[in-house]
Amino acid sequence: MTLYVFSAWMLALLFSVVVGSWHGTTTSYVLPVAVLVTGLSMLWLARKLPWYVGSPHRPEATAQQEQWAGQLCHNISSPSVTIQGQEITFANQAFLALLHYGGRGDQVVGLPFTNLLHPVDHPRFATLMAIAGTDDATDAEGVLRLVRADGGPVKLHASISPLSLVPGSRLIQFSADAAAAPARDGVENSMSVVLDQLDLVLFKTDAEGRVAYVNRAWERLTGRSMPDSRGRMLSAAVHPEDRDSVDKAMLSVAGGQTDHLSMEVRMVNTGGNVFWIMLRAQTCTLPDGDLVGVVGTLSEVTRRRRGEELGSSRRYLNTLLANVPGMVYRGRNDPEWTMEFVSDGSVDLIGYEPWELVENHRVSFGSLVHPEDREFLWAQVQASLAQHKPYQISYRVADVSGNYLWVWEQGRGVFSSQGELLGIEGFITDVSERRGAEEKARRRMWFEARTGMTSRAIFDSLLAWTLHQSQVNDFPFALLWVDVSGLADRLSPPQTGVEQIQATGVAGPGAQVQAGSEATEQALARVARRFRPVNGPGAAVTYMDNYQFAVLLTDFRAGETARALAGSTEVITAVSQLASRLVQELSAPLNIGADEVPVPVSVGIAIADARYIGAESMFAAARRAATQAAELGPGHCEFADE
Repeated sequence: MTLYVFSAWMLALLFSVVVGSWHGTTTSYVLPVAVLVTGLSMLWLARKLPWYVGSPHRPEATAQQEQWAGQLCHNISSPSVTIQGQEITFANQAFLALLHYGGRGDQVVGLPFTNLLHPVDHPRFATLMAIAGTDDATDAEGVLRLVRADGGPVKLHASISPLSLVPGSRLIQFSADAAAAPARDGVENSMSVVLDQLDLVLFKTDAEGRVAYVNRAWERLTGRSMPDSRGRMLSAAVHPEDRDSVDKAMLSVAGGQTDHLSMEVRMVNTGGNVFWIMLRAQTCTLPDGDLVGVVGTLSEVTRRRRGEELGSSRRYLNTLLANVPGMVYRGRNDPEWTMEFVSDGSVDLIGYEPWELVENHRVSFGSLVHPEDREFLWAQVQASLAQHKPYQISYRVADVSGNYLWVWEQGRGVFSSQGELLGIEGFITDVSERRGAEEKARRRMWFEARTGMTSRAIFDSLLAWTLHQSQVNDFPFALLWVDVSGLADRLSPPQTGVEQIQATGVAGPGAQVQAGSEATEQALARVARRFRPVNGPGAAVTYMDNYQFAVLLTDFRAGETARALAGSTEVITAVSQLASRLVQELSAPLNIGADEVPVPVSVGIAIADARYIGAESMFAAARRAATQAAELGPGHCEFADE
């Protein structure tokens, strides 16, 4: 209306100027002035009328109101924006920082608010705006998802309030610690904590095999940190010899040629240690079917593989035990003689399967002992255990048919490093007369009759098995050749032919041996009992011939304390100490009748080494070392140097 009146006034003024110029100079001035004065007068009179309403000056008032709304939004600490209709009129710094627009407020102000809102939440926002309603409506609250500058969504609690001093404006405040958001964050954090506690390695790689995610078990397994591993090839931690096969297999899974993968490979940790792991993987797909990488697990299987190798060794030992004429056992020290392990020899000995005796599943071994022998057996064994000594005893046992047979048992207690009795173990064989010569042969297979030591056949088998295991599993052991052959010469002095006949009633070359046989056998038995320093666990002693003995050492001990050997130097030191104690024990003079006979001793030592291709080569090396020690004089020990 104002524009219309002004335009009409200007046209009247222009008309008066034109008309006045037609009537002369005076009229050309007077007429325009009259029109101007008339217009001003009419405007002055219009302002005086009661129906006139003054102009509200809305542009100036709106600027003030918007300034007030912006100041209000700025002073709020939580992320906040003001909108006029749908357009953002102001955003505080907390809101800009939340959406990663810090310092770029000009890119936000003036945008429709829905441009920053996730498309899924547009209907929800319209509902909240409708609830906010008019200027005097109450606040509307709900959860909205905004879109950050990097495109990532953020879920927040929103509160929409009308601004009464700014018509049509709304204040929207956001809360980052709303119940909905922490609930999800708590679940995600708890899941992350749970996954990091697993011993199983969980991983995700992209299509090219680069690590996108690993849990904390990766650090424990490989020694590599999670941040440093992300973006690197998974195969970087794999043994170089297995790396190509892993890369090819992973690419096959990522490309969809293979649905899943399961393979055992070697990995190398940051300390350079090699270990075996089971790698399992499968494709990672989106709901629409697109392949986005590979997910899988890693689990260490080194112990299982070693267990399989150990199982092979145990099968070898079980085969050896199965061919031993008797029953090998380990059990508890109780009146029932409860068995924890029984070899297959129990079937030939008493007719019971091992499982029937173990843990007394069918019958206890103690109940099979003849009632008249039970108290005697218990007392003898307890006396030997109390002194930490091995025991040898004969008694009667019932077989599966109820018939009693005489058995001979040799056993010893198994003690902890603190001297606590852990159990007993030993060997039982049949010595009843009904077996006759066959049984005597079996006894000779296991024990040397004159000395009670391990028979040569069994010792050779043990040495061959121990040498094989040492070369496979790299553990130390030693073979000692103990030579006291000089004692035989001192026990059998030269005799004349007449003296031989008078002493033995026999003439000829064999008379001298027979004349000294009683003293010789007595001395041999006494020397055999002096091998106590090497009669501990992990040791075996056998009589070779002509006062020569062999000792197999697999567990080096000083007194009752086990030694932890870290290298070859410590092995040599430990063996030297044991050999010195043995020489000292054997070198004590023997009292034969009224005579005191000195015992010359020399010891040769061979330490397990890759150069020994068999038991005989190790025997030969130890024997040569004993010969060198004898040349140096009695009481010397020498190590094999080849």
